[in-house]
Amino acid sequence: FGVVGLIDIPTARMSQDGTLTTTTAVQSRTKSIAITYQATPWLEGTFRYTGFKQATYGYDRNYEVKVRLWEENDYFPQVAVGIRDIVGTGLWGSEYVVASKQFGDFDLTMGMGWGRLADKGVIKNPLTYLSETFATRKNNFGRGGTLSTGLFFSGEKAGFFGGLNYAPPSLPLSFMLEYNPDQY
Repeated sequence: FGVVGLIDIPTARMSQDGTLTTTTAVQSRTKSIAITYQATPWLEGTFRYTGFKQATYGYDRNYEVKVRLWEENDYFPQVAVGIRDIVGTGLWGSEYVVASKQFGDFDLTMGMGWGRLADKGVIKNPLTYLSETFATRKNNFGRGGTLSTGLFFSGEKAGFFGGLNYAPPSLPLSFMLEYNPDQY
């Protein structure tokens, strides 16, 4: 999906500072083109066009920002927070908090998501305990182009996502497994 992650889900990992990448993904349901830049060691931004293959409207533009909160150490995982579709239509909107921890050749990722990353929401949105304004998520699929602050970390439910990346040291390969709650 353009960001440093597994297949479709983000991880807390970041690229090297100053890295610029482009990706194209064609899957059974979606197609996506993305440009990602690592603006600082702790800030990643992605501009992407994404669409459903059967959609009549074509592509939807969306912008994602991921911020590293702290780096991994011997005892604690690396943690990041991100917002997908920050100024878009909301069609691909989701927010997440994600942690990644390296165990030898394995890199484990677990996160909590809102919006599309909570499509199979299994718990009550924990932010509703702070304010009931987080309970309602407006699904505004308008033209986009404005900051969608009313959507951030909102919705009745939150969901979990996660995965595993195995990189054998003797091969230039990586094996990935992920659980993605997005129901597309």
